[in-house]
This record gives sequence, structure tokens and C-alpha cells, in this order.
Amino acid sequence: MRLGRKLLAIGGLILLLLIPLALLDGLVDERQQRAAEVVADIAQASANAQRVTAPLLRVEIERVVRRMERVGSDERAPSQPVDYTEVETVLVAADAVDVNATLGTETRQRGLFDARIFQQKAEISARFRVPVPREVPGQLSMRLRDARWVLGLGDNRGITALTVKANGRALQPEPGTGVAWLPEGVQAAIPGVATPGAVIETAATLELTGTSQLAWLPVAEDFRWRLAGDWPHPRFAGFALPVQREVRADGFSAEWRLSSLASQAPQRLAACGPESHCPGLDATAVSLELLDPVDRYLMTDRAIKYALLFLGLVFGAVFLLEVLRGASVHPLHYLLVGLALALFFLLLLALAEHLGFGLAYALAAGACIALIGYYLSGVLGGAKRGLGLAALLGALYGALYGLLQSEDHALLLGAVLLFGVLAATMVLTRRIDWAQLGSAPPPVP
Repeated sequence: MRLGRKLLAIGGLILLLLIPLALLDGLVDERQQRAAEVVADIAQASANAQRVTAPLLRVEIERVVRRMERVGSDERAPSQPVDYTEVETVLVAADAVDVNATLGTETRQRGLFDARIFQQKAEISARFRVPVPREVPGQLSMRLRDARWVLGLGDNRGITALTVKANGRALQPEPGTGVAWLPEGVQAAIPGVATPGAVIETAATLELTGTSQLAWLPVAEDFRWRLAGDWPHPRFAGFALPVQREVRADGFSAEWRLSSLASQAPQRLAACGPESHCPGLDATAVSLELLDPVDRYLMTDRAIKYALLFLGLVFGAVFLLEVLRGASVHPLHYLLVGLALALFFLLLLALAEHLGFGLAYALAAGACIALIGYYLSGVLGGAKRGLGLAALLGALYGALYGLLQSEDHALLLGAVLLFGVLAATMVLTRRIDWAQLGSAPPPVP
């Protein structure tokens, strides 16, 4: 059957065109990886993503403990009292932490790629209660030897300014935290703290630079973080979303409020201690990410996923014109049209790196519509037929752009589009006798 052979040829061409489409998909992945490497390089030269741990109080407790021990190697010798000096380090979560911050952003470029840099200016207040040390067996005396304000960070290079006060007295910040699971951060000695149960009011001003993402670990009985920024496309993520947020064209504002009943962060802190790792606290982080609303590589990759559908619809439209209008289209014509459709995605990727995704999409789609419309007007024997298919192709490109922009409704829009195409095909071909069409002509007597 001639009809059957034509359908098999069209199907084979679609499968063949999947090869250049797969190569294009690989090219998109390669460019994405290159963009990620450039962002990492920019972050390495400035500061990485920042994760700020709410202020902690690190207290060293010195005890003199008496133990009965046997002196010498004679097992029959009586035990004698021996005094030891022991030091215990305790991390204390704040009763309340209040953070008021603003976020300014800038874009740094390297070649065709860019990264978003932020600077957080934060006023951090925290209230601590000096712990009452537990007694141990044989304890003779006990004193609080040292108390330090500790702030964990993601990357110390991002610190541009820092001032710390405790009970109204200025403190001298020092690098490092003295906590194994907080390798980056700062500390400041608090003088004159010797009374268990005493309240310490601390206030800090921090200016911190980072790349792409900012997070806070809400290690406190009550934690509040108010943030206002100039980036219009924030992504809120992490353990909890803001209780209040507003996203505008010129920026955003958000507020997080968490208690220890929700985060259990102080309890997790107590289980970690100052020297061990503390993986349980990471899960309580609340974060903000500076998203690119039109990621050219992500959008191009999503567009390529619809390429097979595009090929099927366009080839189907040309085939219907063959059937309905009696035109004759050679498989080579189908192949050239398919290559033009595949080339659209390469044009889209190349132009998007210079012009932005929206303009690149319009130019690439316009070029392909003009080329295919002009070509098919000659193949199908009339400008009207070529213009009709160009209009159909323009509608398909418009529908694809809508699918890319409306990710939440992509499935619905795609299903409606396919149903409409199927319905139109069934209506147009309802009177065609496919058996007669596919049969060979009777022999001439």
C-alpha cells in the first residue's frame, strides 16, 4: 500500500530526527554545566552561598573534682583522694533572636554567563541566660571560666562589617567559632560573666555578602527574621515558609517566625555539643534563593522536550494536505522541514545567550516560520497552502511559548492542545475513504 509506505517513511524520518535533537539536548546540558562553573568561580572569588546560624552562647565551665584512686602498682594499697581540674564546654541557645535585615542584589557577569550577588545588612539581637551548671560526683568547686558570643556563617569572606555588643559593652569579634561543626564564623568574648542564671542582652550589626542563596538556622527558643530585598523573583524554601510575605515588581518583603516547639533546634543543639557533628540542625534552616525567572538553559531544555510533538503535528498537517488536496510530498521534503524545525532549538539556545529568552524565541520562531512557509508554498503548489501551514506553525510556536511560561498549567494546556488537534483531524477526514485511498489503482484494460 502506497499510503502505508508513506506513513512508515514519515515515522522513520521522525525517529531519525531524534538524533540531532538528542545532540541539541546534550549541548544544552553542556552550556548549563558551564554556566554553573562560572557561578562557582564568581562565588569562589567573592563569597559562596551563606548559611547564618543564630547567635549562640559558648560557656566554659571549670570544675575541681576529687576522685579516689589507688596510687602505685600495689593492688593492696588503699585508695587516696586525687583532685582534677576539668573543663566542660556548653553551647546555649538564645531565649529570643530577632533579625531585621535588608537585602541588596547585583549581577556580576563573566562572558555570556552571570551570577547574582547579594549583601545582607542585618541588625541581630539575642537574649541569653547563663546556664546553671550541673553538679558532678566528687565536685569540690565550680566556676564559669569563659563566655563567648558565637555566630556561624557559610563563608567568612562575605563579612564586610561586624559590630557586637553585650549588655551595652562593645566586644571585639574574632575569627572562628571554637565549634567543630561550625568551621566558618566569628566569636567574641563576653567579660564579667560569672553568675549562673544571669541574663545577657547582645546586639550585633552584620553586613554579609554571598552568592545566590541566603539561609538562617533558627537556633533559639523564639526566632524571628524580617527581610526586605530588591530582587523581584525570590524563592522561599527550607524548614518553614515565611508567615508573611509580599512579592512586588521592585522587590519583596518576608517574615519568618519559629519557636522551639516547631523547630526543636535548641533540643538538637543540646544533643550535638560543641565538638561533634550536628546534622540534625541543618534540616531546620529557612532560606531564600535568588531565582532567574527565565533561565535560558532550563527554558530551552523544556522546549526540546516538546520537539517530538512538534514534528508529529507539522508532519501530520503536511500529510493531511497531501490527502485532502492531492499534493505530492516526497520524504526528502519532510526531512528538510524536520531539520528546519530542529534548527529552531539551536537558534533559540544561541540567541538566548545574547538577547534573552523572550526575544530569542521570537526571532528563532519567526525565522523558522518564514523559511518553512516559503519552502512549503513551492512544495505544495501554492502560496495559500504555504501561508496556511505557516499560520499553523505560528500557532504551535505560540502555544509552546505559553506552555513554557505556564509551568503549573503545562499539562492542562498540552492536553487541550492535543485534543483540539485530534478533533480537527477527525472533522477534516471524516468523509475520507482510507481503504480506497490506500489501494492501488485498478489496471487499465
